[in-house]
Amino acid sequence: MKTIKYINTFAIILPFLIALAYFKYGIDAIIVSLYSTMITGFIQVVLGIILFINNPRNKFILAYLIAVILFFALWYFNVSIYYANFMTNFLIPIPLILAIYLSVIIYRRKQL
Repeated sequence: MKTIKYINTFAIILPFLIALAYFKYGIDAIIVSLYSTMITGFIQVVLGIILFINNPRNKFILAYLIAVILFFALWYFNVSIYYANFMTNFLIPIPLILAIYLSVIIYRRKQL
């Protein structure tokens, strides 16, 4: 469980660490930092799957995975099938909310 906490902490801190390079590399560091949020999301989805495999009866982890699947399904629907600007505006903050939710699950649970 400690390893999962450390990996999650690294995933969350990664974009901020890269953004600190702004003072040396300028705006390019910020752009790379924004791209690294995709790495953070990937790491967190993998951690969510690992947590689900280790504890499939945990309803909070199941809710997280369902929310991730629903997010990607809605995003695909919005991009490929029917574009709606309001849906894009609705979907933009969802990854941040999912990252916070998984972090709360990881750091609040004593034994997963």
